[in-house]
Amino acid sequence: MGETNDEPVTEAREEVIDAFERAGEVWGFKRSYGRLYGVLFFADEPLSLSDLADRSSYAKSTVSTAMSAMERYHLVQRRSIPGEGKTAFFEAERDFWYVFQQFLTQEVSREITVMLRALESAEDSLENADSDQASRDLEKVRQLKTMYDRSERLVGLLQRESIDRLAGLVSRLRSDE
Repeated sequence: MGETNDEPVTEAREEVIDAFERAGEVWGFKRSYGRLYGVLFFADEPLSLSDLADRSSYAKSTVSTAMSAMERYHLVQRRSIPGEGKTAFFEAERDFWYVFQQFLTQEVSREITVMLRALESAEDSLENADSDQASRDLEKVRQLKTMYDRSERLVGLLQRESIDRLAGLVSRLRSDE
């Protein structure tokens, strides 16, 4: 990893980086993405693709692919550094609430919108149908639409509010029990 020869620091970093690798797998990323994120997480300055390849022992093409994917999910940010020409540098986004909010905006909200449109269309079609099956399906569609409507409101709240404010709300709700 190259930044320190202090054994306890190196061991602690490696433990966290291993956890990033496992977390990456849980979220459907390759382990290499978690390792690269971990290298950036502990870096004191933005790193180039070459720096990341050197510190991770991955091919530059692997690093480039990983950075593109992680940039899409706001896990890393591309930077340019004056005097370095066109070389792209990357740094880890350490505000995981921001990453989560971006994921909600880009992925979850889009899925909710697609489903709500489909459910509204199905509801219109089923309301005009005259059969027992149509009535049963209409009830199922309406139940699912209710869940998606609620999900849309919840996602909107999560997108707007800070994690501290939401934690405070949850804490107050729990104390009311």
